[in-house]
Amino acid sequence: MPISIPPLSRRSFLQHGTAAAVGALTTQLPALEIPEQTWVLFSDPHIAEDEALVVRGACMAENLRRCANQVLKIGQKPFGLIVNGDCAYLDGKAEDYVAFTHCIQALREQSIQIHCTLGNHDHRNNFLNVIIGPPPPNAERPMNVPDKHVATVTSALVNWVLLDSLELVNKTPGRLGEQQLVWIERELRNAPNKPTFIVAHHNPMQPSMTDELKGTCLQDSDALFDLLASYPKVQGYIYGHTHTWLKSKHEKTGLPLINLPPVGYVFNPKRPNGWVIARISSERAEFELRALNPAHDEHGQKHVIKFV
Repeated sequence: MPISIPPLSRRSFLQHGTAAAVGALTTQLPALEIPEQTWVLFSDPHIAEDEALVVRGACMAENLRRCANQVLKIGQKPFGLIVNGDCAYLDGKAEDYVAFTHCIQALREQSIQIHCTLGNHDHRNNFLNVIIGPPPPNAERPMNVPDKHVATVTSALVNWVLLDSLELVNKTPGRLGEQQLVWIERELRNAPNKPTFIVAHHNPMQPSMTDELKGTCLQDSDALFDLLASYPKVQGYIYGHTHTWLKSKHEKTGLPLINLPPVGYVFNPKRPNGWVIARISSERAEFELRALNPAHDEHGQKHVIKFV
């Protein structure tokens, strides 16, 4: 199951703190008769316990709050918001996740459903313990894939298959694992027949990469993309991890790839940080960059995937 943070009124926040529910196997959102849906995509906020911490010239907590406030001003409530991994700064301390919930409080108070995947700087148990509390004594959390948090979020127009590529905390490479790959195949087979996006934190391994770069990305991505190629409903793979904004294609399968910008900090100071609006219709998906620096040349840039 993914970590799904439900909407929260201001009154219930004061009463219940950061309590939230873990999403079920498939989250069915309202099937409204509208020609287009708006979704929001965040990645790599890297929130630390110290909300004033500055890394590579960026205050990560301030950036996340700014992104959250900008989402509230887009003119229509998004169907959902996905945070694609690395919610915590380095090694997933419980205190980092407490700060993370502070930074997204405004979104929850406006009844926006938030779904989180896990990145290599996250810690499963710490995140869950903060978000929903520890499990009862001598009990285990129910999980669709052992030691992984996965689910499909589906609406009238789109499926989002949320994966867990976290292998080792604070180690760069990621891995899905055989059991998650089996779950993905079953989920794609059974999911509604509509445009589907695969969402995971790590970037896929590409044949043109150097050996050094291959060691930093999704280690079993060949198995994943061989599987995805057999399902025409899959229209793209969305990832973070590299802290850059980019549209490309998988070199073996030709599947469109969308690399989300970081909310927190960039590795290259010339690249934008910020968030993405995804507008989904029956014919295409449009991903628009909302750079935190509106003067950046790529602010407002749109990457379009036409459904086939």
